[in-house]
Amino acid sequence: MQPNPFEGLEPEDVLRTLREKAGQLEADAGRLREELTAATATASSPDSAVTVTLSPTGALQDISFSAKASAHRPEALGPLVMRTVAAAQLAVSERVVCSVTDPSTADYLRRLIPTAEPPKREPRDPDADYGSVLRKRPGGRP
Repeated sequence: MQPNPFEGLEPEDVLRTLREKAGQLEADAGRLREELTAATATASSPDSAVTVTLSPTGALQDISFSAKASAHRPEALGPLVMRTVAAAQLAVSERVVCSVTDPSTADYLRRLIPTAEPPKREPRDPDADYGSVLRKRPGGRP
């Protein structure tokens, strides 16, 4: 059983202490609210072809493609976007965790952060013509 922290204090002193504590809690809550609101993350693919921005909740706020995206096969862009989003998710998760000052809450939040997993790759179709927009019609005619 914990001792009474107010034992032996006058009622006015108890009220002053509680008001100070309430003011500190309100200030801490305001700081946390501001930090969480600002905890967005932007990540780019290694070649800067894809850039994404995520909100503190991990929601996609923006995605952009540079001219370098045209160097990727269309079917490679999806996995590239997903890897870039995963990097931004890890960054925004860490920012949210760093906003929390209570160690046990921060540890709990860290356990919720997903680990980066490599994207699942579809087997490549050896008959696919990746460089052509027009596909051959049956019978060999373009």
